[in-house]
Amino acid sequence: MRIDAHIHLYPPSVYANPTEWGAKRGEAYWLNCVNPTSGPQLQGWASVDQLLKDMDTACIEKALILGWYWENADTCFENIGWQWEWIAQHPDRLKALAPFNAIGGARSIDSLKKAFDNGFIGIGEIYPPAQGFSYENDALDAALDLVAQEESMIVNVHVTDPTTRDYPGKIDTPIDDLSALAKRHPRTKFVFAHLAGMMNLPELKTLSNVYLDTAAVPLLYKEDIYQTAIDLIGSERILFGTDYPLRTFPKKQSAPDFATHVDSICNAGIDAKDLEQILYRNLNQILEPDA
Repeated sequence: MRIDAHIHLYPPSVYANPTEWGAKRGEAYWLNCVNPTSGPQLQGWASVDQLLKDMDTACIEKALILGWYWENADTCFENIGWQWEWIAQHPDRLKALAPFNAIGGARSIDSLKKAFDNGFIGIGEIYPPAQGFSYENDALDAALDLVAQEESMIVNVHVTDPTTRDYPGKIDTPIDDLSALAKRHPRTKFVFAHLAGMMNLPELKTLSNVYLDTAAVPLLYKEDIYQTAIDLIGSERILFGTDYPLRTFPKKQSAPDFATHVDSICNAGIDAKDLEQILYRNLNQILEPDA
């Protein structure tokens, strides 16, 4: 069995014309990421029906739909509405993390409370450097305290490796600030996306509330990066994620899929026990701590 800890999904109203949709909402950063003016077009799109078919093909039991790190709180509220519908229709297959922008203040906190009351299991993906607020923010602290109230909730935080090639939307992560945030909220479970940019992994290993995910890793690293991460932080702290429907294998994928990701990590020379931890066991223990 497999669980994907990091996917995104958009309704047809978005991907029918992403440029028009994003411009209308003032989401210039998102537009630059999904529809850059130069370079390869890596963003794919999928309906919820296609998502479920692709999950079945790769034997993905469940997937966590993350929100985007929107610049505007109103877009976060809109995004929550899509997710709400999807997880209500497919509660056995799909879970959701709510997008959040601290600039929205009390309204953003209220939206999280409503989302949690309706089955959302945390917050994410967030990325303060792209969203216009700092890691030291009262509304952010309040949001993280909400997550800490439930053992099965997580917060997914985008992390960028400063040593990798440049690409549209790349903003360096102040990893020391992010680590300080995790230390300040020891009861909140954090997932540092994209293998935490492979930054400070020995230090992060000392923080028992921090996990990593493997989303978009094939775009940035060779397959031996998985073993390197295991050696530095341990397989019990790594969650499988694909960043679907991003085409993270652009030379192999004409359309988004999960199977290419699964094949890649399964053929990366990882010990079978470690692989089981990453693909399923770690996230399942978070989501169902009493199972």
